[in-house]
Amino acid sequence: MINTASVTVAAQPGPFAQMRTGVVASFTANEAQISAGGSTFPAAYLEGVNLSAGALVACLYQGGSWLVLGVLAGVGPNLLAAGNPNFEASPPGLFPDLWFQANLSGVAAIAVVDEPGAPVGSQVAAVSGPAVGTQSYLYSQPIQVTSGDQFAVSAYAGGDYQPSDALTADAALVALWFANETNLYPTTSAVDIVIATATDLVQSPPYTTLGGTVTAPVTGFMRIALRSTTEASQRVLWDGVIVREL
Repeated sequence: MINTASVTVAAQPGPFAQMRTGVVASFTANEAQISAGGSTFPAAYLEGVNLSAGALVACLYQGGSWLVLGVLAGVGPNLLAAGNPNFEASPPGLFPDLWFQANLSGVAAIAVVDEPGAPVGSQVAAVSGPAVGTQSYLYSQPIQVTSGDQFAVSAYAGGDYQPSDALTADAALVALWFANETNLYPTTSAVDIVIATATDLVQSPPYTTLGGTVTAPVTGFMRIALRSTTEASQRVLWDGVIVREL
């Protein structure tokens, strides 16, 4: 005989559930840290699952906790994979190999540094500038685009402060457009497009995940710029830059 009361209870909807895409910030045998929507949170995962930092994953939220369902497939390769996206190709103390600098206000200092808490690998790009409102681009190798192409872009940004600093460093992901692959900023072919911003970065870790989508307004080449705004002894730390075509 079927227990109709039990069937009725089982069929009732449970607590609100939410599915979203995130990026693995770190993974150990006991805990996964996932970045999504500008925040980082711990998540459970299925037995036998092995995750790597930077992987794009599907997560389920229900009953006050997160569960990693698995790594997403079919999302396309990182178009910056050969462009030193994790800043591991340069020795600490040097400017990041395969990247370029443009000063928008003041003069920024940019170098690769060792960072034990780096989201990906063991190094990050550190951007600083002592003058109030120092702002710069650290921008990437070119990616060929056709007008109308859409891309998903993400990166980790963290604040790094001295005790006397106000926690006011800002970060942004910006798409730059060029007529050919040799032109450098500011010789652009269209207006810069801001993809995502984060103001008043907290002391890292945790790192903030900046992410969003952008549509190419022109046929030519796109470079991804990491925009940092600092003052005093503040630094913005960057890591794990990913560009995927949608």
